[in-house]
Amino acid sequence: MRGLSNAAVLSAWRSRSFRRFFMANFLAVAGRSLQMTVIGYIVFELTGSSFLLGLVSFMQMAPVLVMAPLVGVLVDHFERRRILAIIYVIKAAGLCALGVLSIVGLLSVPAIAITVVIIGAAGAFSFPARSALVPNLVERSALQSAIASNSILGTAARISAPAIGGLALDMAGISAALLLGVGLYVPAALLILLVPLQSAVTVSTARAPFNPERAMRTFTGDLRDVRDYIRENLRLRGALVNDIVPFMFGMSYVALLPAIAITTLDGGASTLGILHGISGAGALIGTLTTGILSGRGKRGRVVWISMIGWGLAMLSVAAGGSYSTVLPGLFFVGYFQALYIVQNDTLVQMFTIDRFRGRVIAAQSMINGLTTIGFLQIGFIAEIASLSIAVAVHGTALVAMGLITVLFRPEMRTLD
Repeated sequence: MRGLSNAAVLSAWRSRSFRRFFMANFLAVAGRSLQMTVIGYIVFELTGSSFLLGLVSFMQMAPVLVMAPLVGVLVDHFERRRILAIIYVIKAAGLCALGVLSIVGLLSVPAIAITVVIIGAAGAFSFPARSALVPNLVERSALQSAIASNSILGTAARISAPAIGGLALDMAGISAALLLGVGLYVPAALLILLVPLQSAVTVSTARAPFNPERAMRTFTGDLRDVRDYIRENLRLRGALVNDIVPFMFGMSYVALLPAIAITTLDGGASTLGILHGISGAGALIGTLTTGILSGRGKRGRVVWISMIGWGLAMLSVAAGGSYSTVLPGLFFVGYFQALYIVQNDTLVQMFTIDRFRGRVIAAQSMINGLTTIGFLQIGFIAEIASLSIAVAVHGTALVAMGLITVLFRPEMRTLD
């Protein structure tokens, strides 16, 4: 069984297309991790407000909620590699603008807010385009391997990029840290254009030239089609419903990490890098665990167990006031978060045909965009109560959802 699991984990790497995609995606994910870390730290240093910290995090993600329907249609019509390249260039330009403002002494919270909205609007295309591209690079049997590998990529970036960003902030200042992000996004844009599609998939998924007038006439029809497809596909609908609470309540702790680093642990930018890194290390182990579970089925069971474990780990972070309690809690937050995401994303991909893939993943992206509401909620609660209470409230919601899933959604006990 172990040999089979190892083969399953490595199967995506037989594809030259996937290997190139992985390299480009690593740089882009590292850029995003560094961007979130540096901008969050700057905002809290400038304001000392947990609410404004949550608000700026909200503004980075809010475009996902607004733009998701349009994004799905465009991803299904335009070449996905070009979409990703344009996204990375826009993000690089935004960080470059903030870096220049810092150099000339004009960096402010309003300037950061405007820039992150623009970056967020571009980023709204990122998850649907990237996720819809992956099945065009590997065989269906290698899909979980590809998703797990991308999760490993994300966790490696979460370990390295925030730590490097924290060191850059401490040693070279804000401008250098922001421009470092530019140095990650630009090569990612170039590399993604060099990713070849598998020839068989290219033929089977060839799309007619995009006609703007026709697209406007059929836009509502496209949305109606995917709505009906999700409604009729009960397994897909169940997998999408799974994401609501984990993304609204489980991801929100990230917004408060700068406040936890500075106020709870009395640290600085390097401390913030450590917090991101320890969570990333847990996520790396969680992703490797999915490799062991690959091919054994019972993904539904893993989903609800992960929700409960994730919530309990957040409660551990909330109860802690020192490195000895916060760091283990964050490690297990990352572990169960990765376990959940890989399993549930695999379910969504497996239950979706390519014709609807861009729009289905855009719908999933819109659900994932509920993280923005979580950012706003947790920042507000932290402002009027405390950091500990804010994290505890969100952790409790996750535990409750896990229990509801296992008790009242029997299909999740056996779903493969």
